[in-house]
Parts: sequence; C-alpha cells; structure tokens
Amino acid sequence: MNEMLANIGVAVFIVYALVSIAYQVSAFRAAAAIRRLVTLSSGDLLTTLAELRVTLENFRKISDNVTTVTGDVRTITSSVADLQQEVRTLYSFIKGAAGAEARADLAGIKAGIRAGVTTLVKGLNEERGDEHERGTGENNG
Repeated sequence: MNEMLANIGVAVFIVYALVSIAYQVSAFRAAAAIRRLVTLSSGDLLTTLAELRVTLENFRKISDNVTTVTGDVRTITSSVADLQQEVRTLYSFIKGAAGAEARADLAGIKAGIRAGVTTLVKGLNEERGDEHERGTGENNG
C-alpha cells in the first residue's frame, strides 16, 4: 500500500519536473529570441520595442500557463495526500475488523481443539477401564 503511494508520489514529482523543465526551456528560448531581436535590429528602436512587447506578452502567457500547471500539480499532490490519509483510515478499520474476526475464529478453533482433546482423553480412559476390568475378570475366573 505504501509502495503504491510512493509510486504515485514519484509520478507527481516526475510531472512537476517535466513542467519545470518545459518552463526553463521556454524561458531559454525567450531569452534567445530577445538576443536575436536585439542583434538583428538595425537600429530601429520603435520596431525593436514593438517586437520586445510581443515577446514579453508571449513570455507572460508562458508564465501564466506554468502557474496554472503548478496549481494543477499542487491539487494532484493534495489529492494524493488525502488519498493516503483515507487509505490509512481504511487500513486501520480493516485491521481492527479482521483482528476481531481472527480472534473470534481463533477462540472457536481453541474451543474445538479443547473439546476434541477432552473427548479423546475420555475415550482413552474408558478403553483402559474396559481393558482393566476384562483383565481383572480373567485373572479371577
């Protein structure tokens, strides 16, 4: 059970890592685009500023998407934590119920063994008594 929760945690971490890597790649591309923009601009400052504005808007959209994905990862992580707590509660309930049932079964088995042994001992004692009486009767006759 804990192994399953650990696997879910690892999967959530992998998703978060992938999103983080994608964000960093996007940021690197945006920085490279800004460098190219500045390099390729031929001194027309207004054109450069307009292109910079578009680049910044794109960067803002990427940041908003990363924020949304981060929120989704937090929701998933919270759901996993809630699931873990519910599984623990269920495990405790099952453990308690199964334990009580096992104790009842064990008590029944012990009572059956005790009754069987008692019956066996009584049967052996009765057979000895019969043999003893037969042996005593033959010696007397």
